[in-house]
Amino acid sequence: MYNKFDVCISDFSHESEPGDYWYDCAILEATNILNKFNNNDWELLLTQLKFKPIFWQKRLVECLGDLHNSHELEVLLNIINTSNEDLFISCVDSLRLLDLSNLDNSKKESLLLKIDILLQNASSPVKRILEEFIKKLVE
Repeated sequence: MYNKFDVCISDFSHESEPGDYWYDCAILEATNILNKFNNNDWELLLTQLKFKPIFWQKRLVECLGDLHNSHELEVLLNIINTSNEDLFISCVDSLRLLDLSNLDNSKKESLLLKIDILLQNASSPVKRILEEFIKKLVE
């Protein structure tokens, strides 16, 4: 399944804006494939992340947040340690949908520090995403 997912999103991972087809159709197909992942597929995905370009990771993150499995959080926490602002914000956006009650305090503090820096120059939509995430983190 991992290879099928990789092929599915690779065509849309070459530029920052993948186009309407990704958001209208391909993201649904990619999410369906992720729903069929077994533990081995998730392990392979985690090991391959460091070799994938930023836009591939961004397409993956856009598929996460609503799968209702334990692997989503692990993948997002792995990817969120990026220097790429857009990817970080995409991760935060997906994390808003997950149960973060088991997230340790040091990880929460680390995320809050990075968010505080980004809030200073964030656009209105990004500011809203970040502020909603802060509320969720401090609940």
